[in-house]
Amino acid sequence: MISSSFRYRSVLILAAGLLLLGCDLLESEGAGQGDPTRGDTTTVASLVQERHNEQPAGTGVVVGIVDGSDQQTLARGVTRAEGDSVDTHTVFEIGSITKTFTALALADRVEQGAVRLGAPVAASLPDSVDVPGRDGTSITLKQLVTHTAGMPRLPPNFGKEPEFESTDPYAAYSVPELYRGLEGTTLLHPPGTAYQYSNFGVGLLGHLLARRSDTTYRALIRDRISARLGMEDTWVELPEGPNQRLATGHRPNGSAMPHWHWRESMAGAGVLRSSARDMVTYLKAQLGQAGAPSPLRRAIERSHTTLYDREGAGPIAYGWHVREQNGHTVFWHNGETGGFKSFIGFNPKQNAGVVVLSNVAQGGSTEMGFALLDTVLTNTEEDGQG
Repeated sequence: MISSSFRYRSVLILAAGLLLLGCDLLESEGAGQGDPTRGDTTTVASLVQERHNEQPAGTGVVVGIVDGSDQQTLARGVTRAEGDSVDTHTVFEIGSITKTFTALALADRVEQGAVRLGAPVAASLPDSVDVPGRDGTSITLKQLVTHTAGMPRLPPNFGKEPEFESTDPYAAYSVPELYRGLEGTTLLHPPGTAYQYSNFGVGLLGHLLARRSDTTYRALIRDRISARLGMEDTWVELPEGPNQRLATGHRPNGSAMPHWHWRESMAGAGVLRSSARDMVTYLKAQLGQAGAPSPLRRAIERSHTTLYDREGAGPIAYGWHVREQNGHTVFWHNGETGGFKSFIGFNPKQNAGVVVLSNVAQGGSTEMGFALLDTVLTNTEEDGQG
């Protein structure tokens, strides 16, 4: 007979893999400062309010919209029960949107000539680590960033650490555990032949990039991306100021959820925390608006390059999923941890995009993100701005 505690532990381990796929305030900035964006603000406000109405008490949602030279932020709810209202400076766990930072770090290293996209994974690991292959094909960095390496969603030894805590599932998984998990992995398909979303693969990629740069994942992202863009709320371990603005995560039933913590092994899969202010900056950088230094700007442009085309399901760029939505090409990613959900999506051609941050792990953020993006893109097109 399987014990109830074993079932609970197994469910939480599965959830850790599935989760990592993400007072009122209205601010406008840009050329039309003080004016709404070109999008339908009534529809936008209704969508945000509807999302907040679906959430339990004591939670909040913040949405950022970039539409050409204009930007808009809407916030509803609070950081926690009897807490402050959420706003552009409230910090959230962004979960798997971290993967786009990891992918951009790879694009940056490729752009600088520091790594080859097709380099084998084994070349960046200690000689003592055995890397799985299949049918005579080895795993490459390109396959890690496109989820085509054949690696499972989570390492085979994940959740088996003595220190494992189901409410903070990645905290005990160390680099030695990562290496043992890699050695014990049987690939699901030959590398490069099929898409299989993998936290394991992108977590490994983040570790490899940091290792090749002789630094930590945290320092790599800070030095190469967030500091260069002036993203002062985007960290792993938050400084005192942003830490005081960190929202409490919640389960869908409204109960508070502990924050997740990560070691170097899997940090690249979902470690980052950020605010709507910073994520709008990141969004603007994707649209070429954030004044990024030229090396980073070129890396961002590279990161939009299609690397793998899933037949019938849309291309994969450097970490970005790409889809056609009502005639618009949309780059997107979502994220989720134990108590947070997030979404980012944009269309470079029409210079528009949206960000959604919520401190409850409840469905709807991705759907609302696409609905908001569709509203903005449709109105931009109707206004002749696309």
